[in-house]
Amino acid sequence: MEPRKSKNQNQPAIVILVFHEPLRYSLLELLQENGYAPSVAANPQEVMQLLRKKKCATVFIDCEALALYGPGICSKIKLACQYCRVVVFCDKTLEAHRKIIKDAMEIGIYACLLPPYEDWEILTMVSYYPRMRSL
Repeated sequence: MEPRKSKNQNQPAIVILVFHEPLRYSLLELLQENGYAPSVAANPQEVMQLLRKKKCATVFIDCEALALYGPGICSKIKLACQYCRVVVFCDKTLEAHRKIIKDAMEIGIYACLLPPYEDWEILTMVSYYPRMRSL
C-alpha cells in the first residue's frame, strides 16, 4: 500500500478553483471520465493546501475567481508548486475579462482558454508533463 501512496504524491495534481458552477461541474465530470482525480478548491488557501508537497500541477481558475482574488493569486500558486500550470477560463468578449486576461498573461499563466471550451483543450492541459521524467 505504501508504494502506491508514494507514487500518488509524484503524480501531477489537478486543482479546480472555478466559481462558475456549470463550468466547474462539467470540468470535474470531464476529468473524472478520463481517469483523472481533480480536487475542487473553494478559495486560494485550499488551492495552496492541495498543492503542498506537489512538484507538478495544473490549476484551473476562472476569471470570476481572478476578479475576486486578483491576478496575483497566479503568482502565489506558481510559488507554491514549482512546475504548476495555471490555466484560466475567460471570455475576451467581456470587457471586464480583458483586463484580467492581460494582467494574468503578464504574470505568466500557462494558458487562457476561451469559449466554447473544447474537451480536447482541457484534456491537453493535464495530459503531458515533459519535466516529470527529470524530476
